[in-house]
Amino acid sequence: SNTILDKIMINENIIKIVQKLLNNDEILLIQADAWGKKGSNDFGDSSNNDQRMHMDYGNNSFLHPSYWGNPECVAIIIYLSNINDTLGGTSIVPKNKNTHTLYNFPYKNMPGISENPFYNDKNSAETYFEKNNKKVYDFRQKLYKNEINLKPKAGDVLFYRLDLWHRGTPVKKDKIRFVINLLYKKKECYWINCWNPGWTKNMYYGFLEQFIINLSPKQRSVLGIPPPGDKYWNMHTIYLLKIRYPKIDILPYVNN
Repeated sequence: SNTILDKIMINENIIKIVQKLLNNDEILLIQADAWGKKGSNDFGDSSNNDQRMHMDYGNNSFLHPSYWGNPECVAIIIYLSNINDTLGGTSIVPKNKNTHTLYNFPYKNMPGISENPFYNDKNSAETYFEKNNKKVYDFRQKLYKNEINLKPKAGDVLFYRLDLWHRGTPVKKDKIRFVINLLYKKKECYWINCWNPGWTKNMYYGFLEQFIINLSPKQRSVLGIPPPGDKYWNMHTIYLLKIRYPKIDILPYVNN
């Protein structure tokens, strides 16, 4: 059965907002994760408890982000918990007149990028830079001085970019903060990779086929099924779609 989380992840209003933000109708969903972050006393090198300031492009794309006016992706956090109760809010450094120099190209002043060793934990990362690269350390201190720790309520949504300075903050001990993480990209940006196992991995068993049947053509298109009017569609391929999904409504594909 289709869960409410599935429906949230592929909500048409979110798709329309992403299309507007990217100024592009041809987008693909490449990450959809619902998960809980539990408060703990783990502050080891790899802990995501109190994260270092970073950008998300590093483990989503093989390439450096494009210039600011031409974003390739929209990342999304949908908060399922009230952050005032759980803590664990997202801390961001918005680009504005006070912080624009922190967004000068190239984006390399972070762990895991440009041969810098990777640390997830804030204290571990900044200790490394303080000892090994004072210039980067000083730059990163400016990031922390300009961060804003968001305190969203359950149901609030954060739309952000892969080249936004941000980090996760600690969750209150014995609490769990639940969120949904989504990432949409322009279809043309093939160098940005799907985070999850492929969407087709759980075909064969009926529930995913039923889910696809119940989606709108717009929702199907962000999973990689060509939209109505695409050059893929002709009477033969529409017939084969009906063979694969006997209960699907093929009329939107026929009428374009």
